[in-house]
Amino acid sequence: VNAVRDAERAIGKISYELSQKQKSGKQFSRSLNVSKDVKKGDKISINNVRSVRPGYGLHPKYLDEVIGMRFTQDVSMGTAFSLDLAK
Repeated sequence: VNAVRDAERAIGKISYELSQKQKSGKQFSRSLNVSKDVKKGDKISINNVRSVRPGYGLHPKYLDEVIGMRFTQDVSMGTAFSLDLAK
């Protein structure tokens, strides 16, 4: 039992919060941005949404999920993509 407790103390606590270094590096990560001016109802495609830096929009891992959805409003080029822009 003591060996198990020692191992638990060695592992430490799990934290899912970003460290200060990760927070400062966030600006260098990628995110989805709108790459063309689009109108409400336009279909989301590779032609109008791109993965770019800085990382202030939706994470690029969601690109396949949003392709084929439609824009819920008019959006100008360069806007950080978020799920409230799609349905």
